[in-house]
Amino acid sequence: MLKSRHHIIFAASVLAFVSTLFSGCMDNDPEILPEARPEQGKSLFVLCEGNFQYGNASLSLYDTESGTVNDNVFYAANGQRLGDTAQSMTLHDGTLWIVVNGSHVIFAVDPATVQEKGRVTGESVVSPRYIHFVSDDKAYVTQMYDSRILIVDPKQYAVTGSIDTGMESSSASTEQMVQIGGYVFVNCWSYQKKVLKIDTASDKVTAALEVGVQPASMCSDADGRLWVLTDGGYPGNPVGDEPARLVRIDPESFTVEKEFVFAEDASPSDLQVSEDGRSLYFLDGDIWKMDIGASEVPSEPYIVTDASYLYALTVNPATGDIYAADAMDFSQAGVVSRYSPDGKLTDEFNVGVCPGAFCWY
Repeated sequence: MLKSRHHIIFAASVLAFVSTLFSGCMDNDPEILPEARPEQGKSLFVLCEGNFQYGNASLSLYDTESGTVNDNVFYAANGQRLGDTAQSMTLHDGTLWIVVNGSHVIFAVDPATVQEKGRVTGESVVSPRYIHFVSDDKAYVTQMYDSRILIVDPKQYAVTGSIDTGMESSSASTEQMVQIGGYVFVNCWSYQKKVLKIDTASDKVTAALEVGVQPASMCSDADGRLWVLTDGGYPGNPVGDEPARLVRIDPESFTVEKEFVFAEDASPSDLQVSEDGRSLYFLDGDIWKMDIGASEVPSEPYIVTDASYLYALTVNPATGDIYAADAMDFSQAGVVSRYSPDGKLTDEFNVGVCPGAFCWY
């Protein structure tokens, strides 16, 4: 297994590039099944990044009851591909929003038919990463290479403004967003150490808190606390190189309450929370689980896997089943493994290239 505290995106790019030197021309598109139709309450969307500059991002659909999987469902429903490097997706008010970083576009999709309803584009959509809905009329979009967080009117599919983060555009990177009360918290990842606190009424950054080198993922728990997982950077990183950390923050006082430091060789990623908000999950070669009241990080994984490169994680909010995506070598079809809440493997299925995000319907 590749073990490094370089961020997974960097590793994916390198491995994908190397693989193309030997493969010449890639043709890894899964079979297209136009008859696929999601069913609410038992469907899992799997967003596959594809390879950088290959335009082979795709969307897979898994039926949790029958165990059937259909790939390239966006292409089948729309006659067009998602584009280059699909980053994230979220479901809001009956619409599935898919953020495609490399193609500078955010698709609004009907989850029942997988047909496009609209899209957000424009000169200000430089490198979109995540979209978060403050309300039915306002959403925030973070970006990789732009210091601004965009403000979007989802009903008009239009950028209406932006939030100044105070960072230089050349090194700016805002990522995931978690809302607690009237504030949205944003982790600044690449070459950064901070989490930002945004007042959703004024659309302004009200505070910034240093949490460690390169905060990479976040979630909130049942007690209304914010959890941040850092990746620790890498040797030669402009902002430093240190062991990864898991930090618990009081969102009201915006102070660090607890800090857990991982071993030097640990590379935790993709922090998730259970539906009841009492358990945290993350990836590091295997699948790890931690109670929010724990006094230290676990010493043994919750689920031991034989994955080549675990890349994404989700927990079924209805059943507690755990799904982990293996990006394999970042050029062939990825594999998603399904586990019962007690950690038993119950299913495995192939999806597109580099599965990186999940969304429940």
